[in-house]
Amino acid sequence: MTTLSDESREGRERHGYVEEDWARYRALDSLTNHWERAGWRPGRRSYLWLLRLGESGTVRALASRCQAALGHIPTLDMVPLKWLHLTVQKVGFTDEVPAAQLDQIVAAAQRRLAILPPIPLRVGPLTGSAGAVRFSAGPHPPVHSVRQVLRQALAEVRGERAVPTRATAFVPHVSIAYNNAPTDATPVIDAVAGLRRVASVTTVVHGVELVELRREPGSYAWDVLATGTLGDDEQTARS
Repeated sequence: MTTLSDESREGRERHGYVEEDWARYRALDSLTNHWERAGWRPGRRSYLWLLRLGESGTVRALASRCQAALGHIPTLDMVPLKWLHLTVQKVGFTDEVPAAQLDQIVAAAQRRLAILPPIPLRVGPLTGSAGAVRFSAGPHPPVHSVRQVLRQALAEVRGERAVPTRATAFVPHVSIAYNNAPTDATPVIDAVAGLRRVASVTTVVHGVELVELRREPGSYAWDVLATGTLGDDEQTARS
């Protein structure tokens, strides 16, 4: 029998990341320029796996409402709604990954993703990081499961040492604006705080896209190269 305390504990475990995201953001004294990132130079592109969210009407509406309220802040570059996404795993810069290996990575990833279920993703409330204003996204375990199998696919093809790592822990999120200059954190955090009561939304993610990512003025854009369908285990069994 499930008790009220059990349900409350489960809720804290499922959504505790929301409070953790906000606590990290509120603790910042200054914000950084998101566009000053190691490895990027004009014209360079990168392969990565992501969840495309720009086609979700509920996510677009939520992002649009929050962006409108933040539009007065000159140090924020707003993400065009069609490019809303959740980055899951970097593969590497395009000049570092041979085309033959990329095909093998896709095949290895698709095989693994097919046995994972679609993800009911909760997007919101609004929070941020040193380089962006973004939505918390979760629950985390399904996203981490997708990331794990993508990393396994990369390791299978390129070896463990070639799997890109992060300087900080992976935290699922959906950015709606990027900081374009170093600045005091307080005014931006205060503006974000006023939007945290805007209701979160839920969307179901059925696939993970491998994209060729490029930078455009004040935003990212990409071309989709392949899709790994979640819950497509019947197709895998037939192949």
